[in-house]
Amino acid sequence: MTAAMYGKPKPKESVLDLCTRATLLGNNISVRMLEFLTNVKHQPHGFRELANDFLDICRILWSIEAGLSEASRTHQEFPADMIKELDLKFRQTNSDFQVLDHMMFEFLEYEKKGAMGKIQRGWRMMFADKEILRMRESIRKARDALRMSALVFQWSLGNSKTDDAVGNGYAGLAAALDRIGNNNSTVRISKSKSFEVQPAPPPDRSDETSPPLPPLPQVSSQPPHIPPPSLVEKMSADFVLQEVRLSPDPRRRTSISNRSHHSSSENGHSSRIPDRRAGRDDITISEHGQYDLHPISTKVHTERRPGRDDATFSDRDTYDAPSRISDRRNLRDSDHTISPSSSGTETLIGELQSIADSIPTKVVRLKADPMTMPRWTPRHNANGNPSLKTSLIAAVQGKNHKLVEQLLDRGVSPDTGPDQHVLVDSVLCQDHESVRLLLLFGADPNSADKDGITPLFAAVEMNSIEIAKMLLKYGADPNMSAGSSQESPLAISVIDVKIEFVHLLLTYGGDPNHIMANGNTVLIASMNKATPKKLVDLMLDYGSDPNVKNREGKTALFETIMAARVDLLTALLDHGANPNLPGPKHMLWPATYQAPCLKVLLSRGADSKKAPGNMELAVSINNIESVRVLLSAGVSPNIKKDGIYTPLCTSIRDNRADILELLLENGADPNLNSAEYPAFKCVTHFRTHFLPRLVAAGNDLHNPKGIIEMAVKVNNMEALMWLLDQGVNPNDKGDDGNTPLTTAIKENRMEMLDELIAHGADPNVRGTDWPIVMSVQHPEVLKKLLPAVADPRSFKGLMERAVVANQIESVKLLLKAGVSVEDKNGGVFSPLTSAIREDNKEITKFLINEGGADINAPGEHLPIVKAVRRCRGDDTDIIEMLIRKGANVNKMYRGWNAIMQAVENGDAKVLKLLVEAGGVDLEARDDAGRTVMEIAAGRGWEESVGIILWDGKNKA
Repeated sequence: MTAAMYGKPKPKESVLDLCTRATLLGNNISVRMLEFLTNVKHQPHGFRELANDFLDICRILWSIEAGLSEASRTHQEFPADMIKELDLKFRQTNSDFQVLDHMMFEFLEYEKKGAMGKIQRGWRMMFADKEILRMRESIRKARDALRMSALVFQWSLGNSKTDDAVGNGYAGLAAALDRIGNNNSTVRISKSKSFEVQPAPPPDRSDETSPPLPPLPQVSSQPPHIPPPSLVEKMSADFVLQEVRLSPDPRRRTSISNRSHHSSSENGHSSRIPDRRAGRDDITISEHGQYDLHPISTKVHTERRPGRDDATFSDRDTYDAPSRISDRRNLRDSDHTISPSSSGTETLIGELQSIADSIPTKVVRLKADPMTMPRWTPRHNANGNPSLKTSLIAAVQGKNHKLVEQLLDRGVSPDTGPDQHVLVDSVLCQDHESVRLLLLFGADPNSADKDGITPLFAAVEMNSIEIAKMLLKYGADPNMSAGSSQESPLAISVIDVKIEFVHLLLTYGGDPNHIMANGNTVLIASMNKATPKKLVDLMLDYGSDPNVKNREGKTALFETIMAARVDLLTALLDHGANPNLPGPKHMLWPATYQAPCLKVLLSRGADSKKAPGNMELAVSINNIESVRVLLSAGVSPNIKKDGIYTPLCTSIRDNRADILELLLENGADPNLNSAEYPAFKCVTHFRTHFLPRLVAAGNDLHNPKGIIEMAVKVNNMEALMWLLDQGVNPNDKGDDGNTPLTTAIKENRMEMLDELIAHGADPNVRGTDWPIVMSVQHPEVLKKLLPAVADPRSFKGLMERAVVANQIESVKLLLKAGVSVEDKNGGVFSPLTSAIREDNKEITKFLINEGGADINAPGEHLPIVKAVRRCRGDDTDIIEMLIRKGANVNKMYRGWNAIMQAVENGDAKVLKLLVEAGGVDLEARDDAGRTVMEIAAGRGWEESVGIILWDGKNKA
């Protein structure tokens, strides 16, 4: 069944709908552009050029729409591949038009919002230049993709129907641009009724319909026999690659154009267009369709369609060069963007390029001799006429090659200065013919414009290989820095991976060891993950030195290793790169991260002795492949990094059982000390599962000593149990002098202490202190250790330490174990005086009431004196407790008693309490021989004298 039976549109009709949709949307965009040009005094930079580009692609769409309409009318069929390709192109064009329509809508909205809109517009216009530039690039790519299809339909239909689709919006915009540009717009539309006065009245049309055109020829899917190229094929520069003719014809002198007249296509190639003759008038037509001598009126037969207006176009190209190369990235991005409408031609070219890349490059060096290149001496001298200079600039911008030739031949200088550098501008718009003419008449190929852009720099940026070749032949310097980044054409060719340009520039004297602005050599700059090997081989073949260092001390070999490019590494070594040259460090260090690179370096002479410790680095980054490579190369697994770290300990630290096993199998020493010994590392990093393997490999758990103490310190119970089961001595001291038992007591790890005691830990072995002495702070530990101590009384001061630790349970345990309640610490501090000093009423009460402490036995002083000294405020509980137990308030010790202490304190309440309890010994004297009365009188404290005298009266 056919598609028509189901009401499904034919493919070409669907493509026609897409094309019509694009032209309708384009008409709407034209209206908005016209409104913007009318209302806005200062348009953004590049807006008029965008409008010209837009009208140019619209004209192509009209041609295709007319051809599709005619094909639909005559039931002409097209191959499926052609329909599919047109569908993709139209969808992309519609997408670009929608973005442009939205951009114009936003521009107009700002104009309608008043003051706020102006503020928003000012902010937006800061970024409008780049947005317009991106839009122009998109429009130009879409135009190039559609141009070939348009030429096919134009050749089949002629120009009689290509203007039918023009709407009022298009015509109005074209007229406005023509008026602004002084009749020099890109696409000129003759609107017979509204916009332009026709040079001649339209012909009489007795018949509204023209005779039908013959049907289009059937397009075969098989490749046909290729006939000689037709005129249209010569006009299309999309598939024609020809050398630019540079030498003049010696047989003719009158016209340079007659000798070598070339057209410049959009992609930078040239095609030859013969002069045309129209009847008896000798008319020279430029390649842009502009009449140079005597314009004649033409009659265009058009067919009127509903809702559209008649229009006539000139086939003139637009001046579409960017204003300046201020940002290399914009140009580079536009060059590398692949249109979705790319046909099979690009695929074929890519396949051929891949084949070409595999062919070795032949090193050719040519010395450009500008003196041997074609030169033309002007027949006149008009260099001093500024108006002619302006005319030359306009002619170059308009690609009017005939006028360019005439002006140069009149003596206008091709060097127009940096502000309007016509040679750079010609290169930027890839106008081969203008470049050729300017060079022919003596333009300087090394002069720069106001932005520092040289012609050769611009040619490289614009990917115009033929122009670059032409400039080099005329003496352009491939090593001259240019642009805002001050890089040479060779440098940017390398950075942008333009192999063809690199080859060309090296051929014509480019320095393969050129130092870039950032201090890199071009060879170093090329080293990255995506660099084709052919590029590196090319530079090396032309003499790039692989051992030269950049400003940071890096070599190409170092950058290649960092990019993990084994192929480039091999190429550098093949061309003499030194694998032992530090750049900035020895190559084996960065190569440790890349096992394939490491293997190549070691096999090509890299000395592992100059990078001691890279085995440990390989283990540290968990790169087992690099470890294997190093071991296979004979590198010892026992070499330390920085004189400290061993590969074995690092594998234990990182819990890499596979690497540990590999190292042990290849002779790693399990007893070699790193920051720690391997067995200790297993304990401190909780890698107990590695201990059996180390012991099996020969590790000595008993040397050095202290591994169990370390297990207790880091609280590794699993390691402690395993080590005790292996028979390691539980009394071995660690480096800091602690035994496992003292460490367990200090850290209060009861479970470990029980295991140590159960496995024979001796409480009588001193660490940094005696275990029994340390245990008074932990009654539960003391309780476990006392039975194991033969005589706790031999440890002096245990009771006093328990009091200071405020552990009444320890005090009770010690009393029960037979330790004296008067056991002084250091022969001075008694338990009772220490309890009073620490203001511990509970322990004081216990020592007096249950412990039987002597309340008049001195420690650091008499208990009652100590109590008076410690008395604060009205709290006299301890004093009263001592008095009740019979403390002697007048007892002298070291020339001092409690009464004297109370007078010194100036505490009347305590003094009265003491006097009432024991009276006053008026004869007692201190070390200075003073009595208590003399002490009181000397202080002038009458109240204390009264209290003392009151006691004397009572005694009397």
